Amino acid sequence: MLELFRSPRRAMVWFVEASLISMLVCCAPGVLVGWEHALDEERFGRTLGVSLVAQASLYYHGLYGTEPRTPGALFLTTFRALGVAGAVLWIAFWLAPDGHRGDRMLLTSLGAAALVIPTWRAAYDRVLRSESFSRRALVLGSGELARACAALIRKQGEIIGLRLAGRLVSDGEPIDAPEIAGRTRDLRRLCEQRGISAVIVATSDRRGAFPLEELLELKLRGVGIEEGMDFYERATGKIFVRELRPSQIIFSHGFSVRRRTLVAKRAFDVVCAALGLVLALPLMAVTAALVKLDSRGPALYSQVRTGALGRPFRIHKLRSMRIDAEKNGAAWATEDDPRVTRVGRFIRKTRIDELPQLWNVLVGEMSMVGPRPERPEFIDLLEQQIPYFRQRLCVKPGVTGHAQVRCRYGASAEDALEKLQYDLYYIKRMSLWFDISILVDTVKVVLWRIGAR
Repeated sequence: MLELFRSPRRAMVWFVEASLISMLVCCAPGVLVGWEHALDEERFGRTLGVSLVAQASLYYHGLYGTEPRTPGALFLTTFRALGVAGAVLWIAFWLAPDGHRGDRMLLTSLGAAALVIPTWRAAYDRVLRSESFSRRALVLGSGELARACAALIRKQGEIIGLRLAGRLVSDGEPIDAPEIAGRTRDLRRLCEQRGISAVIVATSDRRGAFPLEELLELKLRGVGIEEGMDFYERATGKIFVRELRPSQIIFSHGFSVRRRTLVAKRAFDVVCAALGLVLALPLMAVTAALVKLDSRGPALYSQVRTGALGRPFRIHKLRSMRIDAEKNGAAWATEDDPRVTRVGRFIRKTRIDELPQLWNVLVGEMSMVGPRPERPEFIDLLEQQIPYFRQRLCVKPGVTGHAQVRCRYGASAEDALEKLQYDLYYIKRMSLWFDISILVDTVKVVLWRIGAR
């Protein structure tokens, strides 16, 4: 959910579509039974409920993400999302006293929304693709961060409101990519010629040929100057670890959790874990029985993981693999892993196998939200390959987390690096609201079975 509101453009789309749905729900009574009933106070609660359920369904169907969609795919996804919302609301109205009176109005309003929203989206996307609604941007630098920022603008330019005008490199560096517009010394000239209104400074070495005077002048002229690490973090929700310097952690706003945040987070964890255990107990009992019937061995298993500050603890899960799964030593799970049992394949996809971890949360070994708890063997290996990997141990591991809902299951050092970038972003901006937004996104991950193996 936080992803939605990090981009002003996506947040605006969300609010406009909330207004459109509310307006259509309000107008449905006027069309069907007379306009004197359109703004009836008794219908206010129903209008709000319909709008919230419809918006939630659109969100969980990925219509506020960054992936581009063709007009046909947009219409079909919107139709499916509003169809699910309609089914949920129909059941709710059927259960409510006199709820059947709203059936025709519900179908009318959601049917109209299924036509209006894709039409509005297509028009909005067309406007965004025009140069009038995008700022032209230059990226300074030749390293990995500069290339990543340039690729990000090319891919998500319509969402973040930028259009890549090129990348500038220092003297002596090869001009080996079509996107390179010139040398750093050409900064002022190119800004004037191409109408540049944003400069992303992603140079790793800021001595010697660094255009300090030119940047100061452009800043005073109204050109937006943004540091590359800050831009990448703001646009992606992760920290670019490959060029992260210790000073950027030490002197950065963030990476320092207040005591009141920890207290609120712990209280939230206890409430969620206790409630979750009570509600999930019947499901865990049935699943445990199925695990026992499917393969020999215990239904539950425990395994040593590394917790906060490197302290080991035993994590509890419903067994999803054969009991001899690690006879040759610890290994990452792979796609279609042959060690996974038939029942295990289902409970891993639906995350049911992780429900016993709520006990780890209740006793304080884990949190509801945090980095994934890794095994000590993998920690030692990854720490040698990935910078700042041990810094993720400064907080409790979580049942879910920012990295878990943003990228696929980690099965290599490269995957671990990608997840670390999200984990460090979470640690930098940790708050109770952030935890709640991650839990909201976890529902989507579970529903669509994203990333599990």
